[in-house]
Amino acid sequence: HLLYQFLPNATSKEISLCLCIRSNDLGLGAPFNIAEGAALLSLVGRLTGYTPRWFTYFIGDAHIYENHQGMVLEQLAREPYQSPKLIISDRVPEFAKTGKYEPNWLEQIEPSDFTLEGYQHHAPLTAPMAV
Repeated sequence: HLLYQFLPNATSKEISLCLCIRSNDLGLGAPFNIAEGAALLSLVGRLTGYTPRWFTYFIGDAHIYENHQGMVLEQLAREPYQSPKLIISDRVPEFAKTGKYEPNWLEQIEPSDFTLEGYQHHAPLTAPMAV
């Protein structure tokens, strides 16, 4: 990842995030990177009191490896489920409740601070390592 750029709007109290990535495997990397960026935007919004708005994802070299084509075609043929809701643990301070700006919390976040409510998924897809 080359750049994470947060774009706050002080008037509307909204915050957006642009992620610029040098190179991305669309079959395996992009879904993870999109989820990670959206979670980061939600977390920063919580810590700053700004409402998450837009997540924009720029890819310099977007590619699908030849030996991943079957997996990507299967992925694209699937009907998407309803999006889950991201829940951030009450352990993480919420600016709207505390009135305290605490950016140091970015270093204290644990995977257990995130849960997905209403998450449904299809059967797993796998693809061989591309060398």
